[in-house]
Amino acid sequence: MDNCTISISDKKQGSLAVVGHVGVGHVHSHSSFVQDDSAGFAVVASIMKKALKVNTLIKSVTGDSVTGTITVETYEGGIGRTYSRRGLTPYEIELLNRVVDEDGIYTQTAAIKTFGRMYGQGVMETPVALQGAIALAVLDSFYKKAPDKVYITAEKFEGLIDKMAATVVDINGIPVSLLLNINGSDGGIGPNEDNEGNTLLGQKGELMKILEMDKVPNIIVESKAYIPDMAKNIQMNTFLFRAQDEIDNLSVAKALVNAAEYKDIPYILKTDSLPLVKGQLEKATKDFADKIIRSGECLKLSDTSKDKVSYIAEIAKLISEDAGGISFMSNSLHEVVRSAGIVPGTAAIISLLVPQEYINYWKIPILDSEDVSKYLEIILLAITKIPC
Repeated sequence: MDNCTISISDKKQGSLAVVGHVGVGHVHSHSSFVQDDSAGFAVVASIMKKALKVNTLIKSVTGDSVTGTITVETYEGGIGRTYSRRGLTPYEIELLNRVVDEDGIYTQTAAIKTFGRMYGQGVMETPVALQGAIALAVLDSFYKKAPDKVYITAEKFEGLIDKMAATVVDINGIPVSLLLNINGSDGGIGPNEDNEGNTLLGQKGELMKILEMDKVPNIIVESKAYIPDMAKNIQMNTFLFRAQDEIDNLSVAKALVNAAEYKDIPYILKTDSLPLVKGQLEKATKDFADKIIRSGECLKLSDTSKDKVSYIAEIAKLISEDAGGISFMSNSLHEVVRSAGIVPGTAAIISLLVPQEYINYWKIPILDSEDVSKYLEIILLAITKIPC
């Protein structure tokens, strides 16, 4: 990005769009899948940050032990406020200060560096609430820097901390629309990601239509992830490009491939991993519920403390990990936009895979500046190759 000219555009719409989100607390999923679901947010925020010249470092953080409120402020003056459902202990409030001077665009990295690890689904509410407050503070920083150029959603979504910001930038003379999505639940109990990707729902859809993002090719930036079946076949961090054949925008996928090849960056292209399957998430939800029921029935019949603890631990593992794979999206919406919120015909997805050795050490993927640089190398070159 250092050799790339990026500035706020005078154009009202881009000739293409780059979309990134943070799934607040969406760390784990089924079958040992684990991710940093804030990669898209960090990548798009990096572009906005350069165009707007915004300081996204965290200046201060405060917590209220009674209400559980967490307030994050950046050096730019952006404010983000969430709450932790079960309040905050004085020691948690003390720990919150570890996030000061971290770069807020790396929301999951900052939260995990502060608390050590993170689980969603209401299991570890304080780190999740902190992540949400950081994301909101960064988004607010962009808006406060240029309220005439950055469009934001104004109404609060019921039960959610969801908020979106959009703008148009010129990248080496090409007008590009950018969309930042924050997707999470009140109380730090996320994830809830019906608003992820380029779904055209409610006020988010209205915002996208103002910039005509629904009429141009989209690059959807997704997570840094450990996927067991794919991790065993790679030796280093490897990008994953996805666009379902005959459904999604293969021209965008091919542009990403061409850019990765030119930059000599390892990648995998999948054109068969995002089929439109009726009832897929509904079935997964029922299967997950059956697992909980079976464990609950075993617990119900238990006598010894040893057995009870074992079954409860199994339920806790299911809730803290596998449940993330079914709670993140509404069943009916998933049938159309699938797991990444990709509207058919509009886009391709870029993600980053980590190998087995990485996850053995880190346990949870955390995004860093080198990762974002690689994402940007590919994306900034790919936008010159996408037919518009």
